[in-house]
Amino acid sequence: MSITKLCMPALFCLLAVACGGSNKPAEGPAENAGEKVDQAAEDTKEATEKATEKAGEKMEEAGDKVKEETKDEN
Repeated sequence: MSITKLCMPALFCLLAVACGGSNKPAEGPAENAGEKVDQAAEDTKEATEKATEKAGEKMEEAGDKVKEETKDEN
């Protein structure tokens, strides 16, 4: 048997082990940018919800104030 026939299977096993690595996918610039966009969208959603809630509270307070003012006039 020649040395080449003996070394080839060992070489293939070595390459398979070396290429195996981690199961975690590589994070490139596109992946990082996508995560930043997702985070920005989440932050915007939360800020909008807070602003809407505050506006609702202010409208309710104004409605209560109008109700009190009109109650005194009657």
